[in-house]
Amino acid sequence: TPPSKRQFPRMLAQVVALSLLPRTPVPRQSLRPLHVVMSATADDDLPIVIAGAGLHGAALAYYLTQRGEKPLLVDRHSVAAAASGKGGGFLARDWGSGPTEQLHTTSFALHQELAEALGITSYRKIPVLSVTPGVRSKRTTDICPWLDGEIADSRWMDRDGGAQVAPHELCTKLVEAALSAGGPPPPR
Repeated sequence: TPPSKRQFPRMLAQVVALSLLPRTPVPRQSLRPLHVVMSATADDDLPIVIAGAGLHGAALAYYLTQRGEKPLLVDRHSVAAAASGKGGGFLARDWGSGPTEQLHTTSFALHQELAEALGITSYRKIPVLSVTPGVRSKRTTDICPWLDGEIADSRWMDRDGGAQVAPHELCTKLVEAALSAGGPPPPR
């Protein structure tokens, strides 16, 4: 018999959990339980399952809940526990070219909007400096005296087109906002 609407989210989460396990044999006693960050309600038709609570999964959960969906967000550990929580968070508005130019400008503006809407305190605008190694001159000493080493050239690439955000905070705030927009609380 097919699973009931009540059973389906749990069964699907188990399938997703199995797909997240390493492909090499692992002793059963060393397997850790899958952490469910947020889950779909039992009366939903078919849940949307998001595997991974890194930046992509957190953003997807946020935007789906903004559209009234209640996705199931699963991660092996926790929100932004791997690469998404450990990056430098550098954002550059005008560094795209050709097919990525619109992506850069849109993404840059979107990060500022999210920072304001979600209260992301680590977001800050920063100028972007280009530095070339070599023998230091008076001009390079004046423009960036805080840099160590020899610098042959330095110039401002963009005084207002750079920004930085702590990726772990961004991911956490996205998931928190998704939960408050109607996603059920994480199971205990």
